[in-house]
Amino acid sequence: MIIKEIEDVVQKYVEASSKQWGRYLITEKQLSPGEIILREKPLAVGPAVFNKNLLCFGCSKIIPNDPIQMGKVQCKTCDTAIFCSPPCEERQGLHTHLECGAFKKCGHLKDLDWTEFRHIIFPLRLWLLREANEESWEEIMKLEAHLKERKDTQVWHDRQETVINVLKRVGLVDNSDDLLQRICGIIDVNSFELRSPGALDNSLLRGLYPKAALMAHDCRGNTYLTVDDDFNLTVYASVSIEKGGAILFNYTSSLMGTFDRRTFLWTGKYFNCNCAMCRHPEELGAHLSSILCPRCKKGYVGVEEPYVVNTFIRKRNWFCGNCKRLYSGKLIRGTLDLAEWQIMRYHHLTAKDLEKLIENLTRTFHPHHSLLLNLKQKLLTIYRKELMSLHPEKHILRRMVELCRELVEVLEIVEPGISRLKGIMLYEMHRPIVILANRMYASREISSEELAIRLEEATKYLKNALSMLLLEPASTPEGLLVKRALQEYKTLNQRLEDVRSLPSASESSITFSHYL
Repeated sequence: MIIKEIEDVVQKYVEASSKQWGRYLITEKQLSPGEIILREKPLAVGPAVFNKNLLCFGCSKIIPNDPIQMGKVQCKTCDTAIFCSPPCEERQGLHTHLECGAFKKCGHLKDLDWTEFRHIIFPLRLWLLREANEESWEEIMKLEAHLKERKDTQVWHDRQETVINVLKRVGLVDNSDDLLQRICGIIDVNSFELRSPGALDNSLLRGLYPKAALMAHDCRGNTYLTVDDDFNLTVYASVSIEKGGAILFNYTSSLMGTFDRRTFLWTGKYFNCNCAMCRHPEELGAHLSSILCPRCKKGYVGVEEPYVVNTFIRKRNWFCGNCKRLYSGKLIRGTLDLAEWQIMRYHHLTAKDLEKLIENLTRTFHPHHSLLLNLKQKLLTIYRKELMSLHPEKHILRRMVELCRELVEVLEIVEPGISRLKGIMLYEMHRPIVILANRMYASREISSEELAIRLEEATKYLKNALSMLLLEPASTPEGLLVKRALQEYKTLNQRLEDVRSLPSASESSITFSHYL
């Protein structure tokens, strides 16, 4: 292994290289959870550009990109809206004098439609650094582009058509097709997804951070990333990292099953993942891909060689951990296709529909299977609206707690340590606990002592949620949630003290209108 020091204000990482990961980062000292590893400004930021097939950020399914225009596309699987990005030059500090000069010299901008402009702006910003900033250009050119793997693929031809040919047509670049393909590859492989500044804007952007891009992938990771309104990226340790340990970031969604994660990495990042999650048939106990054995109805079926890219072949490479029965990958694929067809039959599911669908699919899949977790997150979204009503039903409150607990249980495995999603789930879990406890106390179903126990439980969850989210920049949705949660934590602690001070004979004298 070759090691090269990287200059930083506080030296906490160095660059290393290996056959497995190429260039990557390791720690130079032991790091504690929440400790800053590095901070970095982007070399460029631009609109998120998708291939002709989109990966839905809600359910991780592939949907056609053909209908995308200005506006949004609705995923029929999970109802998630995927928004196109607004013009990046409207964002303060993103549009540069280099672009102004290039556009002024260009006499064909009127021929560009918005979709074409969205595709070319990010590659153009990197292209313009070639002569304007030699140091930045050298950093860009050191990044992996995987040109050999991309050559003559669909994505190669797509970038030629939507980026390179358009840039040449309007006279913004010369005929450097190979260099432009390399720039496109560097963007696709190394850039990070970003949210536009402002909590209410859901537009998707991408930023290129040369240092952070060197973090190696692991499906669990050991880092926590935040981005502020100026697109400054901060990388924190999410768990303790020993000196010399690899600094790892999960390039995929943590709640995707092994096959979907590995397919995403192979088709978009051009490598096979062999992390502990991908090698383990039951994904270290997360069971995101586990199917109930049709024979014994007790064990769960997992793939015999999960590190193989295509596991859905005729070969009997899936086995039950209980009865050891073997199944062909084709049969498993058929089972998944049938389940996905059942889900896609319904475009707008009610809570009752979702509960019935979840019940039916649980007869075939592990309750933590990625398909079921996606449905349960959607169910939580519906119940969250019910929570805003004056008197949410008790069964809804109990179901919300159950769903949140289940998701946290999985997230403890797939996102160990500090986790944004885990923090949000812990916050959402505390509210129905408090509301339900107060409701039951008011109706004399529980004593003040039992009320105190339940409020203590809610306080613990809220405190843990804050510990997960306090690193978030104040203007982000999570940062705004922290502000609200801090006030609720203060109020809840005060009310807990009031409950503890009550004599048992006065159990009916207290109400908590704030949570009712």
